Amino acid sequence: MAEERLIDDDKDRKYKIRKNADGEDELIIDDTPDEDETDIPVFAVPEADDDEEAAVLTPEEFAERQRQREEEERLLNEKIALSVAEARQKLAVGNYEGALFAVNNAAELKSDDGEINCLKLAVLTRNFTDFTAVNDCSEAADGVREYASAEMKAELSKRACGLKKRIAEVKTQAEELKTENEAKKAERREVFAAARKKETIKLVSAGVPFLVLLILAISFASVIFSMENGTFVVLTIVFSALAVIAFVVSVVMLHGFWVAWRNYSLNEKDKSTKLGRRYLEVKNELDKLNNIDSALEG
Repeated sequence: MAEERLIDDDKDRKYKIRKNADGEDELIIDDTPDEDETDIPVFAVPEADDDEEAAVLTPEEFAERQRQREEEERLLNEKIALSVAEARQKLAVGNYEGALFAVNNAAELKSDDGEINCLKLAVLTRNFTDFTAVNDCSEAADGVREYASAEMKAELSKRACGLKKRIAEVKTQAEELKTENEAKKAERREVFAAARKKETIKLVSAGVPFLVLLILAISFASVIFSMENGTFVVLTIVFSALAVIAFVVSVVMLHGFWVAWRNYSLNEKDKSTKLGRRYLEVKNELDKLNNIDSALEG
């Protein structure tokens, strides 16, 4: 059993034959490592997806490039922090123009930052007390919605009492303007509808005779020489002249018909009247304010 264990222990070893002191062949165990099993040094190769430049850089060059990038990022973050701090300081003392300039500088360096977008919204609204620049405020609110955290939004929402009040005011104004605008449109609609109907009748009254006279003129012209006494010649001339007169009248009626239809169509568009345009302005402001509110609630 002992011999079998020795054989099992040695069966995976390597052997070689050598001459012993007596000149006889002897089988011995060869513990010399193979050249293939020699440890091969492994060098760290930088990995970078889609970075063709890194593939041709030495490890030292790659490390230097990384150091430069980290330094650039550090300097950029310092600039952003300084601009944000300046904007906060000027906002606190009511210097809104200076605060806006500073926060815009920060936004140019990093537009996808939630803190910067929240600060910009606060500056533009003058701490939610002035919504004159409602379009700019709405754009800043889009940035808050996309990049700000729930905590940042909640903090802004606590300060946005002025926003709720302004929404209520503008909503009431929009409803009043809409009611008045629709009433005025209804009054004008009756007048324009009657004018459209009248002009339609006039156009038909002129257009039908024109078509009849034109058909007669063409019919007699097709057989103009079939009678030797020239009767068809005379009839062709008469009906052609009458068709020309009817055509002129139809053109005049067509112009009146087009004006009536245009007036009726324009009356249905809010942009066509001063009152309608005012309503659209207030409605647009309400939409922007609601967008700001939804961004904070989100």
